[in-house]
Amino acid sequence: MIGLDLNSLATSTILPNLCPPPDTGLFPEGIRTSWVKPGRAVWRYVDGGPTGVEGMKTFSRMAGELGFEHHVIEGIWRKWTTEERREVVEYSRQQGVAVWFWQHTNQLRTPEAREEFFNMLSELGVAGAKLDFLDHEAKEVIDLYEALLRKAAEHRILIVFHGSNKPTGRERTWPNELVRESVRGMESSGMLDRALHQITLPFTRYLAGPADYTTMLFTERRRDSSVAHQIASLVVLASPLLTIAANPESILASPAVDVIKSVPSTWDETRVLAGSEIGQLVLFARRKGDVWFLAVMNGPGARAVTVPLSFLSDGRYQAALVRDDAPDGSAVRVESAVQTRTDTIALDLRSGGGFLGRFVPANK
Repeated sequence: MIGLDLNSLATSTILPNLCPPPDTGLFPEGIRTSWVKPGRAVWRYVDGGPTGVEGMKTFSRMAGELGFEHHVIEGIWRKWTTEERREVVEYSRQQGVAVWFWQHTNQLRTPEAREEFFNMLSELGVAGAKLDFLDHEAKEVIDLYEALLRKAAEHRILIVFHGSNKPTGRERTWPNELVRESVRGMESSGMLDRALHQITLPFTRYLAGPADYTTMLFTERRRDSSVAHQIASLVVLASPLLTIAANPESILASPAVDVIKSVPSTWDETRVLAGSEIGQLVLFARRKGDVWFLAVMNGPGARAVTVPLSFLSDGRYQAALVRDDAPDGSAVRVESAVQTRTDTIALDLRSGGGFLGRFVPANK
């Protein structure tokens, strides 16, 4: 890829444009097929919480309270009876939450195994599958991606690939593939320079397509990145399936919960703002409908930044501003303001700090 600036790189669509459009037999509505529903997901694996059937129902209940659309369940579902699986799926549906099941791809190497698995998901009402351990790029593995996506589409099952090779634009051909991991994400407990890593990814790995980073965590695993930095990462490290690492209980307890709940998983417009620099600073403005978000993630070293709000349209906006509120980056505060496109936001960022602003038209 080549571009005049970071904005042209981060907003390029060259990779999906090089792939063919979807099969109209499997996707009669094309890439906007109605059963392909992006959204935010809760996930127990990194930040812990209750387990078992009742524990997963609790996670689905909290997902519903947050307005999140999905719940990714790891391999514990395989220990449940069919009735227990159905119980979790039905309870989650009552909360407005769709369930995903994890599966190792060594269990899906034959056509018969794939048909049995995806048929089971379909009969239970499971929305998606998290398919793991596609550990190299040999031809038989690349062929397996295609076979899995085709069989999943036949059963109207969504897919996230974990332990996978980087995306190559195939999400255009297979709209039921929402995201691939293909990144050293929040699961990596040994990551020490988390802030530097997260401000580099938007201009490296994410140029290939969205990643299943399993974003946002408030615990010690955030390392040198602040809580505001982590909250801003929801906007910067965007994904059609935005799986969130933090236990939903900690999100519900956050002073920024209202802003977090309002961050969508897909966007209508993205702008990488002047001042962004690989390994130093990330400034993203993203729009969904007529609501704008300004996300700032700082790397090593404190810095003062003034950000013009010229990306806003004319008129007044009600702003909710999430800032760091502790020397060690462990807390945030939320401020309210009325802003226009002629205003600026002044930020004194700690090393690894961050900021997230939401701007809603005042007459909305």
